[in-house]
Amino acid sequence: MENLLFLIIVGIVIFDFIVERLLDYLNTTRWSDLLPKQVADVYEPSEYKKSQAYKMVNHKFGMLTSTFSFLLILLMLFFDGFALVDSWVSAASSHFIVVSLLFFAIVGLASELLTLPFDVYDTFVIEE
Repeated sequence: MENLLFLIIVGIVIFDFIVERLLDYLNTTRWSDLLPKQVADVYEPSEYKKSQAYKMVNHKFGMLTSTFSFLLILLMLFFDGFALVDSWVSAASSHFIVVSLLFFAIVGLASELLTLPFDVYDTFVIEE
């Protein structure tokens, strides 16, 4: 039963990743370098091209960061990373609310630290 639940969770994570990437791909196939007539009086053609290039760079970088997060979640699942964090917080407290808060605090902090280089690159390189 535990193995079945584990496989369902892994399946949901993989299915979500594939669907999100597919939808992102389908959205990018609809982008055009040509300025639509509806906004021709609002945008300058050069600004529109610049906007489209920026959107494409953000899309590619988003694909990279989401793939990194996906692989990180799978590694945590397959190598019992979440169980390890649970054992740490269970040793620190026996109260279920404190255990839950500590668990999510540790997972959240680790996630922020691991994605910090991506956030810095996004802010200081891509945005510039």
